[in-house]
Amino acid sequence: MEKEAESRLVKHLAFLESELEDFPRFKSLSWESYNTDRDRRRNVERWVENIVNSSVDIAKIILRAENQSLPDTYREILLSLALVPGFERENLESVAERVRLRNIVTHQYLDLKWEAIKKFIQETEPLYQKFLQEAKDYLKKKI
Repeated sequence: MEKEAESRLVKHLAFLESELEDFPRFKSLSWESYNTDRDRRRNVERWVENIVNSSVDIAKIILRAENQSLPDTYREILLSLALVPGFERENLESVAERVRLRNIVTHQYLDLKWEAIKKFIQETEPLYQKFLQEAKDYLKKKI
């Protein structure tokens, strides 16, 4: 792995790890708070976007380092990581499904957004923790 790619990967891994530390902060978020507190709503929506975007950025860096072509969609990019040893396809499929949440956060009504965000908060922490660990393990093997 080239030094520049390694440096970018380290940066993105640290960012994702930092974002994942905020899961407990949002566990108690209620519909009422999400609906009435614009700052809270904006914060949780941006946090979700950061996690999803960061996972895609990490996948891009790794795929490029492995001389794999980059698919057209973010979902396909994440799924393509299954071609790299050390990444579990089942977990990648679950992480890749969260890419759709970006569009929901951007384009849907509050009640639809809330349901998707609530599910994200309740269900995805282990998925992203596993993704993060697999990416860290990949980096260790490449250094």
